[in-house]
Amino acid sequence: MSEPNSSFNTSSSKYTIIFMVILSFVCALILSILASALREPQEVAKEIDRSTQMLIAARIMSPYGYFQVQEGEDKFSPAKIEKGGNLVSTEEFIIPSRDDILEVYHKRIQAFLVNDKGEETTFEKVGLKEEKYVSEYRKTGYYRQLQKLIYKIYPNKKAENSKDENESIEGYVIPINGMGLWDAIYGYLAIKPDGDTVIGISWYDQKETPGLGANITEADWQSQFPGKVIFQEGATGTTNFQTAPIGITVVKGKVKEVLGDSPKAKSAVDGMAGATLTGNGVTNAYKDVLSAYRPFLISMHDKIAKETPKK
Repeated sequence: MSEPNSSFNTSSSKYTIIFMVILSFVCALILSILASALREPQEVAKEIDRSTQMLIAARIMSPYGYFQVQEGEDKFSPAKIEKGGNLVSTEEFIIPSRDDILEVYHKRIQAFLVNDKGEETTFEKVGLKEEKYVSEYRKTGYYRQLQKLIYKIYPNKKAENSKDENESIEGYVIPINGMGLWDAIYGYLAIKPDGDTVIGISWYDQKETPGLGANITEADWQSQFPGKVIFQEGATGTTNFQTAPIGITVVKGKVKEVLGDSPKAKSAVDGMAGATLTGNGVTNAYKDVLSAYRPFLISMHDKIAKETPKK
């Protein structure tokens, strides 16, 4: 009887190597297919999250997940979406769908760019692709770029027959990034058209300690920011926008106890127990980022000042 062909000996080392190579190739192929299949849903999820957090900072969406409309100086009521993306007041707390969130976001929020002089421009005019720019410079910081990212907030219902789209702007959203205790932190700060008064904030990506530094994402802590000013007033109660310290300071303790009724208190918020270093990171993030946008913010303030009748 002839011996079996050694080339098909499944116990040989050659067969083992071939089997492992084929198995590795098949596994790599499967993983590649899965990664490709999951990439689009993951990107959509990220877009939904960023859109949601920006709407929260602009106070178009409640931090509890429903749309809202402003009905007074600091009074908001839950809202539902109508045809065309408009929001109307309702007594129900309706959690919107992903499509609804994106519809409202694209209707109310629009990206543009400003240079170091505070001059506005568009992605098209400077030859940049918005999606690529937003993705490429997220980690390094948009405020470090020659053309800095910022967003306009449009009203719920735009004025009809308006020739100047800027005359109905409700505010601006500035992307914020810095370093927390453990890693980078990313968020948004919304400012009124005066370039000084805070509308709201949000933090959408952080790895701080749960129950401590991670409280920067909590609605209760974020509720301190609306109405704060980013340009620190002087001792006389006036503000020199060219030289004033800029940002929002997270104090160690309570603002009332640390700063009392001093002008500095208008640009400060309470710290978080056991999270001093995270608070310092938030303070530095606001200072570093907003300093880069100072020329634009000053121009917005000056524009409003010129348009406001003197008493």
